[in-house]
Amino acid sequence: MRRSLIIAALGGGVGLILLLASFAQVPPPAETFPTSLHYTRQGKITAYSAENGGAELITGILMEETDCLKCHPGTYADGTPVDPAVYEPSCRDCHPQPGAPVTDEVCLKCHGRQKLEIVKLGYSDVHRDAGFACKDCHTSREMHGDGHRYASLLEPGAMDIRCERCHISLPKNPSHTIHAEKLDCTACHAQSTVTCFNCHFESLAQAKIKRHYGPVHGYMLLLNRKLADGKTKVWAGTFMAITYKGKSFYVLAPFRSHTIQRKGRDCGECHNNAAIRQYKETGKLVLIRWDPEQKKVIMPEGVIPVPPDFKEALQIDFVDYTGDLAAPTDPTKWEFLKTGADVTQLYYAEPLTEEQMRKLGGP
Repeated sequence: MRRSLIIAALGGGVGLILLLASFAQVPPPAETFPTSLHYTRQGKITAYSAENGGAELITGILMEETDCLKCHPGTYADGTPVDPAVYEPSCRDCHPQPGAPVTDEVCLKCHGRQKLEIVKLGYSDVHRDAGFACKDCHTSREMHGDGHRYASLLEPGAMDIRCERCHISLPKNPSHTIHAEKLDCTACHAQSTVTCFNCHFESLAQAKIKRHYGPVHGYMLLLNRKLADGKTKVWAGTFMAITYKGKSFYVLAPFRSHTIQRKGRDCGECHNNAAIRQYKETGKLVLIRWDPEQKKVIMPEGVIPVPPDFKEALQIDFVDYTGDLAAPTDPTKWEFLKTGADVTQLYYAEPLTEEQMRKLGGP
């Protein structure tokens, strides 16, 4: 009966296809969890590995030699303290009791960027404002796995979450007419992407402390991403920067922020904006700049496209931490290290094409 009511409500067609997919038979969560990304932490390995062009190329340290695969909050979902020496990912991480509902507060104990968006930076989101919880959008298959060991949450097929699962028909307006088949919703409706700039890898490797210069937000990269259906769309993107013993690295990747606004961006926020004009005039796009007088990092603002020559065009000033690695971070101990990256990585992403840059108003 419930299935029939849902089919009627969706009106068949695309809705029926989505419904049948949601009822696809998968093994019980207890059987599939060991293959899930929550258990394997494979996304970290895939992104970091030298084989995939990751930060291991500048550190020479294997992921297994760090604490990254054993990361955990201080307590389990029921409040019991975690013993790092014997910790293994399990149902206890999220469920206070077996089968008990999972609250957003539990999700945010691990998903730091989302907590940063919500708690520290105070971004709104139309879904949160409407009372949506994490579990209203993210499926059990995403959380518990389906028996397949995915390389990353960005691997096509790993995630079920898509705007089109709920927004089956779009309002008719010029933006949707022009962009709907070419841009992901995030490119227009995300207020900002975020990152924690300049991970100081010595602190992690030597002192077991996660240290970075600070959060970066108020900007959004535009890059291409190939989807499960083989199509390529322009996505909202972010970057992550790492330094280790004088070497510098950054990765560019798609990013689905939880800062969605109802109204999409105005044309001028992307087309012939400040970043495009800078690129036309200088051939450069300044992403992060060190101000020697203020002795601090100047963060990026607005929409910044990733051009085909991004390795030469994107300008990032990296910093180094000169304080006691074992002590809490002293903000005055960050100093300029160098301009430019020794290694760059595209992670499930490609730069915009020359044609796309021209359409944005570029050369």
